[in-house]
Amino acid sequence: MKCIIFLLGFTLNLSFLKADGQHLKRRPVLGTQLGPVKDSLRKALNLENNQGMIVAEVHPGGTAFDLNLQKDDIITAVNSVRIQTIQDVIATIAKQEIGQLISVEYLRSGKSSIAKGKLKPSALEFDPSLDVIYDEVKIASGYVRSIIKKPKDKNKVPAVFFIQGIGCGSIDQLSPFDTQRRLIDALVKKGYAVFRMEKPGVGDSYGTKHCTEIGYNEEKDAFLAGLRFLKKYDFIDKDNVFLFGHSLGGNTAPLIASEEKVKGIIAYGSVTKPWLEYLLDVHRDQRPLYGIDYMQIDYEMKELLPLFYKYLVLKKTPAELASDKDKPVSGRSLFDANGRFAGRHYSFLQELQEVPTAKAWKDAAAYSLGIYGEADVQALNAEAAKMMAEIVNSYYPGKGEYLILPSTDHSFAEVGSKQEYVKLQSSGKYMEKAKDLFSNKLVTAIDQWMKDKLNKQ
Repeated sequence: MKCIIFLLGFTLNLSFLKADGQHLKRRPVLGTQLGPVKDSLRKALNLENNQGMIVAEVHPGGTAFDLNLQKDDIITAVNSVRIQTIQDVIATIAKQEIGQLISVEYLRSGKSSIAKGKLKPSALEFDPSLDVIYDEVKIASGYVRSIIKKPKDKNKVPAVFFIQGIGCGSIDQLSPFDTQRRLIDALVKKGYAVFRMEKPGVGDSYGTKHCTEIGYNEEKDAFLAGLRFLKKYDFIDKDNVFLFGHSLGGNTAPLIASEEKVKGIIAYGSVTKPWLEYLLDVHRDQRPLYGIDYMQIDYEMKELLPLFYKYLVLKKTPAELASDKDKPVSGRSLFDANGRFAGRHYSFLQELQEVPTAKAWKDAAAYSLGIYGEADVQALNAEAAKMMAEIVNSYYPGKGEYLILPSTDHSFAEVGSKQEYVKLQSSGKYMEKAKDLFSNKLVTAIDQWMKDKLNKQ
């Protein structure tokens, strides 16, 4: 979950697309990792509110690499479309085909430039020591890309389904330095097959609405289809399939496990309360870390409580909320110009609010481990991990556990404290630093926990 405050072709057969029955083809991509522009930099460059995205990383061999885009460039427009969010970039490129011309307007050291070239497809992830299979999952509305990595030439291996958080970013061709990929690759080297899949409309997906335009139930159903698809591989030990739910993925995991049984579930940095309560906790408990005055928080909470109640419980639309007598919080709307909250369609959290969390954990009936990193600002505290363990143990004594990881943040990086996390984020250097701070303790902890469960009923 986000902080809601201002809330290659084929390569030596190492990675391959399954040829039989493939409906998906590679899509063009820019080949960058992008992030928001700091307010101080935006002010210094006289950028309008929300204009531009900063280049945090350029992927070798991709479109941006060929265009000579560099780290710290600020992309302001793609094909003359003004850029305010990552979704603006994704949506603009999604209308193009591989080989078509692209124009990128950007700022470098304050000077405006335009780069033009041809769009290239996303490369395939590969590792000479692993088997990497690109496949596709049939869902109700179309197909989504899946990727599974496994120990080379091994069969009947236990599997981990990695379920990502709330965002709509692609989990294909992750940078080798990305903490999600580091966790995935580390687990494969520990002897597991690790499966992941795109959300509807993301990456190579076909025939579906984009992730930002669907509700939570459609996303959950897609992941359920993914779990059933994973179990069809003949090299998977179907009696030993685990779910690793990161952030919101930790809410989705027990829901799909209640319909398709698994050996165990790991929920990292997740929520156990209803989302109305969680969002109120976020605005009350998280914001002081960012220097928001306590009196201002008290004042805004009086506005937020009825506003969130109308949004999440009464299911009012952004238009209905805007026409209410209620004022937007301190002049700011809860929603963006497209009626999205935290980058998702407004109905997404309304459906999520109705999820029966305790029932999901009971019906999943799986060994369960809740993990909280003590520097996790987004998950707030260890309460959700502890509560998950208590819920599971109330129905299945001994099956629920929780773990607190020292110094670790929401993205599996050992940053120290919450205050140090905020300082690093505010400096604009988080993405640069986090790649060297990946928590190997997390790998060890979940590997030991899963191996302990392999031969248990």
